[in-house]
Amino acid sequence: MKTTFHAQRRRIAIVSTVVAIALLGAACGGSEDAGETSSTAATETTEAAPETTTGLGTEAPTTTTAEKPVLGGKIVVAGEAEAGTPWTPYATNCDSYCDMRIQNVYDKLAALDTDLKVHPFLAETITPNADFTEWTLKMRSGITFTDGTPLNADGVILNLQAAFGSPLIAASVKDLARVPTGKEAPGQLPPVKIEKVDDLTLTIFTGLNGDPTKPLPWPGFDYYLTGQGAFIASPLYLTAALATEDKTGAGLLPVGTGPFIMTSFTPGDRMVMKKNPNYWMKDADGVAYPYLDEIEFRVIPDAVTRQQALESGDVDLISTSDGNSVADLRTKADKFPMLEQTKGVETFHVLLHLTKEQLKSRDLRCAMAQAIDKQALIDLTGGGILTPANGPFSPGQEGYLDDNGSLPYDPAAAKAGVDAYKAANGGKAPKIIYSTVPDANSLTQAQYLQQVWGEAGIEVEIKQIEQSTLIVNALFGAPDFDAFGWRNHGGLFVDNQYFWWYGPTAPPDGQLALNFGRLTDPVIDGLLEQQRSELDPAKRKSIAEDINRQFAKECWVLPTAWTIWGLASNGKVGGLGTLKMPDGSGATVRDGVFFPGQVWLTQAYKRA
Repeated sequence: MKTTFHAQRRRIAIVSTVVAIALLGAACGGSEDAGETSSTAATETTEAAPETTTGLGTEAPTTTTAEKPVLGGKIVVAGEAEAGTPWTPYATNCDSYCDMRIQNVYDKLAALDTDLKVHPFLAETITPNADFTEWTLKMRSGITFTDGTPLNADGVILNLQAAFGSPLIAASVKDLARVPTGKEAPGQLPPVKIEKVDDLTLTIFTGLNGDPTKPLPWPGFDYYLTGQGAFIASPLYLTAALATEDKTGAGLLPVGTGPFIMTSFTPGDRMVMKKNPNYWMKDADGVAYPYLDEIEFRVIPDAVTRQQALESGDVDLISTSDGNSVADLRTKADKFPMLEQTKGVETFHVLLHLTKEQLKSRDLRCAMAQAIDKQALIDLTGGGILTPANGPFSPGQEGYLDDNGSLPYDPAAAKAGVDAYKAANGGKAPKIIYSTVPDANSLTQAQYLQQVWGEAGIEVEIKQIEQSTLIVNALFGAPDFDAFGWRNHGGLFVDNQYFWWYGPTAPPDGQLALNFGRLTDPVIDGLLEQQRSELDPAKRKSIAEDINRQFAKECWVLPTAWTIWGLASNGKVGGLGTLKMPDGSGATVRDGVFFPGQVWLTQAYKRA
């Protein structure tokens, strides 16, 4: 039975969420001087400075500098999805909620400040050479993993080799130099060229397509040190994980240097973390983080149910990108204060499997785009508050354009495009399988698309698939993957999105690819290669804008809206908004992720 939709607001959530995998460097900035890099000075203290700062597009924190943290207590946090193949840094399919949890166990080598520049975190200094072909990292001294193993260069090198050699991450760092050992198994990449300088220091070398004889200037490489591949695990744990049958560490609890220790994990349900009593970082008053004794993280996929859990008191804090939830919580700010991120966010879009014969047709892709009334869809599924997207570059990102030439909503043009496709294919009507997760919220969007595409002359079959399977289908280019509802592209620099779009990272269907759509566009490939080594930020920005225009011209993805991330609490949780870093700077809240190690309870508040 066909369902007819009208532009009305309903209590449903927009499109299922997906992975922001690998060295995405979810914290990668976009500004006029984006990508400028300089040697980072050493810091003499691990105490964070007291300044209050706000992040990119994030409202000011709900607490003030006059409030003092209350030590102890427990909070319960809820997010949208379980991570795939947790919890090794090199193998985990990590989305925003995954990142929120995993950073409590592991520290990253670096983090992005509110000035959108990279600052050392677990590293003490990060220093490039003059032409950005070598990057030297010095670790902080006196830090130990929670199993008692000291942090040193050997352990960091082990982590980086595992990350840079993993199928999940390797494509994102294709321009690091690799040196064959002669011991590589079939299909195994040679290790990256990393040299140990001393017990705490190492140097990473670049090389065009891995060639160590062709050093490549890479001024934005340090932003990759703020991403998933730069989480550092205990070498003892990592060695044990690599020795498991599938090399993912399945069944092992992760061990890092982070503020909490994972004590239990039930996949798809919850995890419990206890305070690391020996955490290395302190606040400006000399009090060691974390303030809390315990955090429980729960997985509640449905946005409505998650919000209800907050309002009923079942959880203390939720992260959401659901437009309806954000809109509703705005009206309840007195009881449930909320931080919002509105710039540099991800893009909701329809991801297309571009190796499918029918989707090789620009006529059909653009017809699908022009059939979608984005504002009607936002009113229907996004609380009416989201902004229609014109491409995979949101405001605040390098490459964003108010007008990138994207095609407008035009049902007649959509039908004409389908007619052109049919004329070129013997009169055969196109068929599309649209996959979505099995909940009413995502199904509503699927049915809307089925209706408007059907009116244009496209036959649409809806398949409901568990999210973990849906992600795997995209990673491997499954036969029944034609189109998915997707959320991605939160990287603020184009260089940090390289692997999503670069043609050579699109292997044949059946092989793992971060280039989910198997996009191969010589124009985009050439622009990506050019911008990676461009030292002039203004020129990099111009190249990024050209990439944006090419996406619009070819309808490679079908953008619908830009996300708004909300981080809503019961009003009893303090310390949200920024992450104070060892050098006194403050990293921003991004994509619904905060740093629980610096969160506290603002009043006497106990839960069982």
